[in-house]
Amino acid sequence: MPRVGQQELRNAPPILTIAGQPESDEVSYQPAGACREVFTRRASELLLEGPSGTGKTRALLEKLSLCAKRYPGMRGLICRKIRAAITQSCQVEFERAVLVESDQVRWHDGDQEYRYPNGSVIVVAGLDDPQKIKSTQFDLVYVNEATELTLNDWEILTTRNRNGIMPYQQIIADCNPGDPTHWLNLRCRDGQTERYCSKHEDNPRYFDQSTMTWTPVGMAYLATLDALTGARYQHLRLGVWAAAEGQYFSDWDPAKHVCEPFDLPAHWTRWVAVDYGFADPWCVLWAARADDARRTIYLYRELYLTGYRDEQQADLLREKSKGERIARYYGDPSMFNRRTEQNKLSIALVYRQHGVPLLPAVNKRIPGWQAVLRTMASERGPSTTSESPRLQVFSSCKNLIRTIPQMVHDPLDNEDVADKIRGRKTEDHACDALRYLLTMETVPVGRRHQFPMTIAG
Repeated sequence: MPRVGQQELRNAPPILTIAGQPESDEVSYQPAGACREVFTRRASELLLEGPSGTGKTRALLEKLSLCAKRYPGMRGLICRKIRAAITQSCQVEFERAVLVESDQVRWHDGDQEYRYPNGSVIVVAGLDDPQKIKSTQFDLVYVNEATELTLNDWEILTTRNRNGIMPYQQIIADCNPGDPTHWLNLRCRDGQTERYCSKHEDNPRYFDQSTMTWTPVGMAYLATLDALTGARYQHLRLGVWAAAEGQYFSDWDPAKHVCEPFDLPAHWTRWVAVDYGFADPWCVLWAARADDARRTIYLYRELYLTGYRDEQQADLLREKSKGERIARYYGDPSMFNRRTEQNKLSIALVYRQHGVPLLPAVNKRIPGWQAVLRTMASERGPSTTSESPRLQVFSSCKNLIRTIPQMVHDPLDNEDVADKIRGRKTEDHACDALRYLLTMETVPVGRRHQFPMTIAG
């Protein structure tokens, strides 16, 4: 990769502009994708997650060092659950890849800290010695392998971010995804921590952005990851939060099921399914069925929002479908319940008044999940030489892609998806909408389902 000089850094996002550095200084690091995006983000809590080898650690160490140079007197922290684990991991990366001789950064062994010429300090510590962390304060905290921490560890760190030298105080962390019930994943889901998802293409050592090709080192490393099995493959190769055991959709593979968006032919049959929510996410999925031999189903649009009233939901759904020939709109059966205690129309009737003629989806869970599994399964088609599933999901349907691997078998009924794990509701909203979509694709159209095809808008 070509080296980037100081002038090019001035044209990069603001955080990459290093104040007070000599004109002759050069850096060779060129972040891409999510690894670049985190440099400009100032959320109080930020997680950079992804498969093994995407360059997460390098990106966050670079940001930490750049802030130390840019804000004289700032205090940073490199930490992990166990202090000894840092020495042979991210500390090696920091010294070999991030720091350069012209930085004139010196290591002070007694205080276990890196000292910058402008008075900035980056401390190295572990949560196995919490008193060292509790007794001081920081501007920017970097947590390596954050899934090793407990929620208590994390909350201790949040109380230490109060040094006030930088214009913002922040915890930045990296991890490979783990079990979907992990507190860190739930914290991101609840909006307390801002999540960024890195890919192998973000790592310039493995992927050459100038030629858009994998490097020899990258191809060799991906081959190693491709040989993994089970949850390790899900976590380290695909970068998804998947249960170590009991994953319901075991056939799910983003490499097979996720495709880039493209313009769909107007004559393909399209239909929509809604999983209702207000405080919990409201999810809408749009599907289109191709006229090929396999009748491939493409999920091409997703809405995943909270806090929208019934009429706002209907208006937004209608707006998003504008100009498309939608054959049917299916809704969560609960949307058709009468709300007599509030003397209000059913949600389905509100939708209809706003131009969305909902029909009730079949809510038989196990047959519905079986329909999803059949559509997700790989099979050889008459015109294909390799296994290819019917279900294809546009990469823009991020919440569906994120939550499918998190679904596990119900311990009381192995044929069903668990709606709670350890007493906490699973994030099944997008998967329920998917179940409605694929169940209704196979249901014969009876008298109660007949209505004219509509062109939204």
